[in-house]
Amino acid sequence: MVDPARRARLLRDLEQDFLPDYDAQNMPSGDKRAAYALEHIAFRVGRIEQALTKIAASLESVLSKM
Repeated sequence: MVDPARRARLLRDLEQDFLPDYDAQNMPSGDKRAAYALEHIAFRVGRIEQALTKIAASLESVLSKM
């Protein structure tokens, strides 16, 4: 079951520009930093895919009317 508040918080966090949340004195491991970056990349690619799907559907509907 998905918690709507948690989902909204995650979406809000992922929609922001990726900024590492660490300082030079307290750096997490490279794997953790890579995981953070990959989460943001995956989210952005998913959004791009959604937009391209909408564009493709629009083009198909226009072309089918010709």
